[in-house]
Amino acid sequence: MKKIKSIFIIAIVVALASQVNINIFAPGFIIALSVAILPVFLYFYKQINPIEILFATGIIYSLYKGMFLYFSTNNFHITIRFIETDVLFYFSYGILFYLLYWKKKKKKKGITYLFFCAFLCDLLSNIIEISTMIHFRGYSYLMFQDLVIIAFVRAIISVCIILLIKHYKSLLIKEEHEERYRKLILMTSSIKSEIYFMNKNNSDIEDVMKKAYLLYKTISQQKYPSELKNLSLDIAKDVHEIKKDYISVIKGLEEMVGEKTDNVKMDIKDIVNIIGMDVMEYIKRNNPNVTLKFEIKNNFNVVEHFYLVCILRNLIYNSIEAMDKTKNGYVKILISKSQEECIFIISDNGKGIKEKDIEYIFNPGFSTKFNGETGDICRGIGLAHVNGIVNDVFSGTIDVHSITGKGTEFVIKIKQDKMEGVSVCDTI
Repeated sequence: MKKIKSIFIIAIVVALASQVNINIFAPGFIIALSVAILPVFLYFYKQINPIEILFATGIIYSLYKGMFLYFSTNNFHITIRFIETDVLFYFSYGILFYLLYWKKKKKKKGITYLFFCAFLCDLLSNIIEISTMIHFRGYSYLMFQDLVIIAFVRAIISVCIILLIKHYKSLLIKEEHEERYRKLILMTSSIKSEIYFMNKNNSDIEDVMKKAYLLYKTISQQKYPSELKNLSLDIAKDVHEIKKDYISVIKGLEEMVGEKTDNVKMDIKDIVNIIGMDVMEYIKRNNPNVTLKFEIKNNFNVVEHFYLVCILRNLIYNSIEAMDKTKNGYVKILISKSQEECIFIISDNGKGIKEKDIEYIFNPGFSTKFNGETGDICRGIGLAHVNGIVNDVFSGTIDVHSITGKGTEFVIKIKQDKMEGVSVCDTI
């Protein structure tokens, strides 16, 4: 059914395109631009026999043309005489293309070979058609010369259309791959940052388990009720089971992202491009009044690029969220190198942070974000994430400067060897 539908669509398109034509040599013999698109269809529909396509095209085109001829001449015989040669042209074209191109499936057929086949099919089919019209007499050198030129021009047009379509398709595929890669980087960045935080929490769970077991031992040594003793033991066991499940989740996530991804360096410009596209989509959805600007003064490579993506995204998102009521808000990210340090400055003109809160903003659970309508309080893990990753993964520093009502600035400094994964001596 799909094959029949494709053949029918091709025939209809060719019939409609035939309206662009000129009449030369003999009455009823027209040179139509529609023939130039035939090789295009035959090239992209390789799975369909060209004889089937051209036979259907010849019939549908002739019925289409014959209908108009009959209404204009009101003569059935004249109509048949004009359209029978059109049918012959398309039938000839289909058979020739089948023999020259489609049948040679094992042969490597490039675009040059297609041009050669399209040229010959066009030329020979036209010769067959016009020979029938002039009853195989009255040939002239000029006629063959013009048919060669026409076939050559239409073959060139066909090849150009095919190349343009292929180029357009390759651009779409490239764009699709880049979009998938961008989403993969962002997703992996989020997962790896969560793994980092879960590993930190795992040590806290271990401490709770040890304290629970210590409590059990202390109760066992004292004359406390057995119910209390059993309860303390159950708590220690439950915490141990939670830890086991927690470790299983961490291992599963680590297997998902893989270790090989960390060995590939990424250019800071590529990282900025990925983050920028993601943030712009976020701004369009949440706060269209905010403008985003990146400025990269020095280029460098990043080994732990997933973690850097997490850091910058968190800080940029925080800045955008801090400007929910700010007109003409902006977020600026300045990236540079100075004295063997990579420096990231993220600034905004949002509502700022109160001076009394600045010393607590990197504490897990601390948040100033409160929704007056729902009563929800942000869980406050974002900046704790950022601070932990900057310190533990990059051995860097993060400072914050803020003025209430004017804006906030985060300054991150990371040693070049930690950022690029090489010693400073290697870069000299």
